[in-house]
Amino acid sequence: MKQFFFDIPVYRLSEKKYYVEQDANSRKIYKYFYLKNETRIPAISYERFLELPTSRPDMWRYNEIIGYIRLYILGHEIRGEYYQHKALKIYKTRRKHFIYKTHKLAAEISILHQNDTQIYESVLRYLQKCELELKKRYIDIEHFKQIGQYVQWNLMIQMYRDRLNTQHDELN
Repeated sequence: MKQFFFDIPVYRLSEKKYYVEQDANSRKIYKYFYLKNETRIPAISYERFLELPTSRPDMWRYNEIIGYIRLYILGHEIRGEYYQHKALKIYKTRRKHFIYKTHKLAAEISILHQNDTQIYESVLRYLQKCELELKKRYIDIEHFKQIGQYVQWNLMIQMYRDRLNTQHDELN
C-alpha cells in the first residue's frame, strides 16, 4: 500500500519568469489605455497605473500550478505519482481540473538502510529526476527543503508500516 507523505506543486513557469511576463503585459495595457495616442503624454504615470486594483498581477503561487507530484514510499523506494491539469495545451487559466497522469514520474530511488539525512537527500535526487521528466516546468521544492531536513524519516516510515500492519491485522 502506498504511503503518501508530501505533495510537490508543479508550475507552468518559475515565479521570476511569471512576474517578468506580468510586467510585460502590464506595460502593454498601460501603453494602450493610458498613453494618449498622438502625443504619447501619459494620462497617469506607470507607477500610479500599477496601484490600480485592476492592474495588479495575479498571485503566482496559487494561480500558476498545473500539477502535483505526490511523493510516497512503496516498500523501500521513493516514488511520486503525477497529477496534471486536464488540458490539451497548458496556458494561463483560472479553471483547473486535475487528472491522474502516471503512477511514477521518474525511476524510483531505494532508501534501504539509509539514515534520515540520506533519505532526505534521496528524495531531493528523486525530485531532480522529476525535473528532467517535466521539461519547461518549474517544480517548487522550497517548502519541502524547509522541513525535509528536520524530519525523522526512519521513524516516519516505521510509523507508516506499523499503521499498515495494524490495518491489515484488523481486516483478517
